[in-house]
Amino acid sequence: MGLLRFLKTHENARKIFGKRELKIIEKQLWGMRLSQSEKNRLSRDIRKKLNFIKDVSQFHKEFSLKYAVEINDLVNEAKEVILEHKWFRKIKKIYLFGSVINKEHNLSSDIDIAVIFDTINQEEAIIFRKEIMGKLPPKIDIQVYNVLPLKVRKSIDAEKRVIYER
Repeated sequence: MGLLRFLKTHENARKIFGKRELKIIEKQLWGMRLSQSEKNRLSRDIRKKLNFIKDVSQFHKEFSLKYAVEINDLVNEAKEVILEHKWFRKIKKIYLFGSVINKEHNLSSDIDIAVIFDTINQEEAIIFRKEIMGKLPPKIDIQVYNVLPLKVRKSIDAEKRVIYER
């Protein structure tokens, strides 16, 4: 099926292209002469829409707009980076906590992750955080559970999701 036939038969074509634009596409594909106004519209609007459709089509697997897919991708990326760290054998658990768990997050919220080690001191925790956070998007906040104040640990323990456990 060619583009013209597809545009003529698909019910959603009119949601993207106006009647006039569809007529210009048809004339162009049939090799008919376009007026200057139609040529302008073809290059200014129609080709840009078609190029956008082509570019966005690489994300077709995400078109279903599944709930929280971006968060899940970032959490999985963070987990991979953490478990590839040289101290991964010392990691007992990784928690997801905070507004994402409470479903109170917004577009500017970060994704809070706590890493529990068998043993780690304050200096090592700082090194670990710097190394890990340097490899992750700024939207992800990594904490070392072992060195957090008791009040913060209790808050995490109250609402958390285990994303890794040895």
